[in-house]
Amino acid sequence: MQPRAPLIFLAVLLAALVPLLFLMASPFVTSFILAAVIAIVMHPVKEWLSLRLGRPGLATFLTTFVTVSLLGVLLALAGFKLTRELTAAYNELSQRSLEQGGWPALVAGTTDRVAGALATRLPIDKEAIRMELIDRMKAASGYLLGKAGAAVGGVTTAVVTFLLVTIFLFFLLRYGEDWAVRLAALTPLDARTTTSLLRTIHDSVVGNVIGVLASAVGHGLLLILLFWLFGVRSPVLWGALGGLASVIPVVGAALVWAPVAIAFLLMGAYWKALALSLACLLLLGSVEHGLRPFLVGTRAKQHPMLIALAAIGGAYAFGAVGILLGPLVVSLAAALLKEIQQLTSPTA
Repeated sequence: MQPRAPLIFLAVLLAALVPLLFLMASPFVTSFILAAVIAIVMHPVKEWLSLRLGRPGLATFLTTFVTVSLLGVLLALAGFKLTRELTAAYNELSQRSLEQGGWPALVAGTTDRVAGALATRLPIDKEAIRMELIDRMKAASGYLLGKAGAAVGGVTTAVVTFLLVTIFLFFLLRYGEDWAVRLAALTPLDARTTTSLLRTIHDSVVGNVIGVLASAVGHGLLLILLFWLFGVRSPVLWGALGGLASVIPVVGAALVWAPVAIAFLLMGAYWKALALSLACLLLLGSVEHGLRPFLVGTRAKQHPMLIALAAIGGAYAFGAVGILLGPLVVSLAAALLKEIQQLTSPTA
């Protein structure tokens, strides 16, 4: 027992430090996970450059620089175009409000027209519908105003996260493979089991990235088509933004198409607003709950319904990064259960 005493003592000290380490690392968890996902996807590119250049450090720098530059340029262009389109839409609505006597008159007139249209088709008093619509609009306005400050702070958080992802990405591409080998050596598992678990993690991450990208492209193409059919200005821009927004938990592409439907409503195009909303709910819902879980489940060797529930649960537990982390946790748990079953089977 004497030779084991130093090992036990050091293990106890390490266990005591784990909570402190967790508290110190918690602000960087999201950035590290995002960087790890990008590193797994971009690792083949880095390896190809290393073989071509014969300099792993330079290959890592070029891979990181190109990846981060592309993401930065895409986000900057999207933000610039979005600002221009939102300004144009606001100016158009402002002009319409001036023609009707100001924003309160525009909102009141729109509310009266909607209430009148509903009252002719439903056995409900027009005034009751009007008051309910006004209450809902007040609640929505208060919610948006309350989130305005958080949105401004979110820009700063996004910039810091982007910088941290860049730093983590470089080091993960450069040393991530060596770190994985060292961590695997610390476990009492044999080489086959370790390789199987690492393969599960790799397949789940790659499958999730493919699923997210395919879902974003599918949402974007459908929104471009719908916006073009309904006569929305700059359908390509708004469709692309809707595709990007589709990766956000719960709300997704509704962040883009719902304001467009509300704008139709304010302009008096009630049937356009209703038809666009129904088309987006039905068509985009089929992409979200069909295409992405199928692609991820095929790669991760899990049922699509389980992957869909894992993504929703992951988003609820961990936020936006949970879309990737949820299916990974489920796939890893399934792989662990499979390995335990093999180790405990009579033929093992």
